Amino acid sequence: MPILKEHRCRLILLTVWFVFILGQAVWLYFYVKASVDPNPRTAVNRTKAAFTGFEIMMFIWGFFLSCINLTMVWTIIFWVAMDPLFNGPDWRNVSPRRKAFKWSFAIFIAFPICACLLVLPGFGGWILVPLAQSWAWDHRCDSYPMYAVLDARSFKDPSYIPNVAKFYQTDTNQLLFTYDVNEGTDSDLWMFAVRQFNTPSGLIPVDQYPTLQSIQYDFINTALTGNCTVPISPGSSNTTTMACMTGTYNPDKWLSFNVTSIVPLNNTDLSTPVPSSTTLLRTVDKEWVFGDNNAPALILRTVNPVTDQLTDQTVLRTAVTKRGDCTALKVCLSGTARLGSIVGAEVLAPLGLILIRQVDHARICTLPSSTY
Repeated sequence: MPILKEHRCRLILLTVWFVFILGQAVWLYFYVKASVDPNPRTAVNRTKAAFTGFEIMMFIWGFFLSCINLTMVWTIIFWVAMDPLFNGPDWRNVSPRRKAFKWSFAIFIAFPICACLLVLPGFGGWILVPLAQSWAWDHRCDSYPMYAVLDARSFKDPSYIPNVAKFYQTDTNQLLFTYDVNEGTDSDLWMFAVRQFNTPSGLIPVDQYPTLQSIQYDFINTALTGNCTVPISPGSSNTTTMACMTGTYNPDKWLSFNVTSIVPLNNTDLSTPVPSSTTLLRTVDKEWVFGDNNAPALILRTVNPVTDQLTDQTVLRTAVTKRGDCTALKVCLSGTARLGSIVGAEVLAPLGLILIRQVDHARICTLPSSTY
């Protein structure tokens, strides 16, 4: 009877301990997700204060649980050392075969589990976030036809280093072309424009060739204008530039755009008018950036003009900053159902503004630690 009671106490103790560990695992999961995949936002990261409180409590509880785990590990080691399963009837006289089994179990099963139980509760956030960040950088845009890497100038970079957006084809990871963003003579007017083609234009698929080659952002009137450059006739080496986009945007809460465009494809016959299209865009979450020390994080979708509700069509979404390089932000590009929209006004107009915001973040996150 006393033995049965002892085993029952052990079972209760192990059950409570397992619940604590499971709770910490859930805590770590939401912390990693909020850090690496913050959109759509949840109660954990809906506000900066909420996430900060969640993070502090997770680490405090994690260190406390690590201490509990240390005690439990030593207790279990004692139980195992005396248990007949590992030692036979007499723990003082263990057969070589059982001794080999005991050491194999300890080295290959018990020790790794114990190490995880001691390290992950207190330090799991610091360990798992970089791993998840690397995975997200490599794979989050796999289901999108294109992605862009916004590479902004760091605090230490000279002023002639450009702030650029490099556009890649997802299937091949081939760099197609590069845009840069520049502050004009007026600090309230910024330009997002083609810098260079990294792949010969004839080898770029027509629906991924950017004819919208310059966009101007007016921060006083929150207005957009854009110009397209296309051949004067299909296959011609001579080009012409024309106004092809206008719009407005709200850069504050619920980042949104109202864009009207007549962006042609690169093989469009200019004698045929390009139909005008108006697209409304809005972020899924109210907050799309938490201060200068955080990179932009958002999912941008089209809006139904009748109901003013978001549709399921994601135009673009931020992936994650590059591990070890906070100046680089990856953005997955999808566009709309319209042919060529992946490099049309629906994508490029928001992307330029996101890069401008990334410029601020890159400068702040690379400040010397004494001033950051």
